[in-house]
Amino acid sequence: MKKIITSTLAALGRASSAQADPVQTIDAKSIRFSMPTVAADQIDFVIPTKESFEGAPQFHEDEWRQLEFFPVARLQEIKRRLAEYKSFELGHRTQYGWTEIYARRLAPSEVVAGDDAVAQVGRVVGAKLAPSPILTTASRPLGQVKGGFTLTIGGGVFLYGIASQGEVVALGAMVERGGEDLKLTHAFAQLNKTYKLILVDWRSQLVLVSLALSGDVDVWRP
Repeated sequence: MKKIITSTLAALGRASSAQADPVQTIDAKSIRFSMPTVAADQIDFVIPTKESFEGAPQFHEDEWRQLEFFPVARLQEIKRRLAEYKSFELGHRTQYGWTEIYARRLAPSEVVAGDDAVAQVGRVVGAKLAPSPILTTASRPLGQVKGGFTLTIGGGVFLYGIASQGEVVALGAMVERGGEDLKLTHAFAQLNKTYKLILVDWRSQLVLVSLALSGDVDVWRP
């Protein structure tokens, strides 16, 4: 019985110092990040219902907006940010990760206008509407993105984002492992043609700016 009680107390963090595992300290300078940049959005979450859970994509919070669309009017701003990020990433890169993480804080803005912009985007790219994404950490779910949506294109590719008062104010993209990159390229071509949107790949440090009549993509890199 004494052994059972001791184990219970230790699990609850109330065991004596003689029974508890020794405390280990970690030098903060030795910590390495596995990803060089994340979007530092203030995201509101809700608890998913049975209906909103079904068909909702789930992915790690660090993947949020690693691929994202912006209006072409913000191209110069994005170029400045990518140049800044490239210098930061090089300066903090080590053999086993990054010593610091570049937290992207960009002012929110309208991506696609209209009273029913999500449905409009879905029609343009030929996607099916699905519930808002559920974001997770390595150990637990954070919740379902409030005001969010998902547009499933197929082939392991989907768009997602946040809508406010009918307008799309954030629009990201995801290509799942083994997904068809060509489907995302096609979606970019349609969104670029219809809404003059650019596609930013933060980790690859590049922007898809436009699509020529020949089918060639205009790519900008810092």
